[in-house]
Amino acid sequence: MKKHLIECDFEFHSSHGISEIGFEGGSTYNLEEGVSCGCPFGLPNTTILLSSFGNPIFKVKVESFDLNDKKTQASYLNKLASYLSFIAAKNEHNGRYGTPFIKINFNTFNEDVVDVANVSFKDNTLALNSVVKMTDALSITSMNSVKFNESNVEEIHYNELLDYYYNGLKAESEKSKFFHWFLIVESLEGSKRYNELFPSGTMFADDEREKIELLANTLSNDGKNTLLSVLTRTSEFRNQKLFKFLEELGISQLTSMMGIKPVTLETVKTVTVARNKLFHRGNEFPTNTLWFVLFPLATTIIEKIITDPTCLDAANM
Repeated sequence: MKKHLIECDFEFHSSHGISEIGFEGGSTYNLEEGVSCGCPFGLPNTTILLSSFGNPIFKVKVESFDLNDKKTQASYLNKLASYLSFIAAKNEHNGRYGTPFIKINFNTFNEDVVDVANVSFKDNTLALNSVVKMTDALSITSMNSVKFNESNVEEIHYNELLDYYYNGLKAESEKSKFFHWFLIVESLEGSKRYNELFPSGTMFADDEREKIELLANTLSNDGKNTLLSVLTRTSEFRNQKLFKFLEELGISQLTSMMGIKPVTLETVKTVTVARNKLFHRGNEFPTNTLWFVLFPLATTIIEKIITDPTCLDAANM
């Protein structure tokens, strides 16, 4: 049986820093120590090894009977980079100096294939020790040492929303970060579980629906379609539904550099109002909402989804 031995360099990056007249700040990250563990995405005959060099670059080695071609190998490494970036970022409470993400240097990719006889086939958390280094009164660098916990790496289930989170981590502008992380919140509304709890068309009684349909039939096509669209609305408004759905998922509190705060209806309103104003000219960017509400909310949602992959499925299937 052929075993594929894959090696590639990964590197920690920070999305941005702060450079202003009179002040400069940023963050750096490195892997504190190596770890060896099983596949974090459920491939039973694949293992990974992370080797630390004590700097932002670390070596990833994958031994696999499952990844048989370059396309699946590259896809696997991209998923792994997104997942490890999530772990590095989930305890980052001060993203204003930059959020961590991992880039893959595919120029260092190498694959060896070996024949193995008599093979028996089988049918993460992170500790961040953050040190703030003040080189002088006007320059601050946050130096973060990252340690992956092998017992938790194996419990993760990949979800494409992890890529949305990763794209937000590496985005340089706060507006782009807001956009990517809000997509995670918004995606909840498209889940089977959400639509089971809040079926469309519950705002109007049957007799009211008949009256609306009769009136719509007297209008032109555009007017008719606009009026008929209200029939799909639910009896509860968006913020109320999102808040109740977060309760359904067991998401009740958020952690940021402001401490631990409960998730309330006002929490959801703060995020959706900020999103609605985001691209309107003249509105000040909601920096506090990004870092103290949306970022920890998106992080908590991702953690829930990748540790409980059926949480968005319909309960009555």
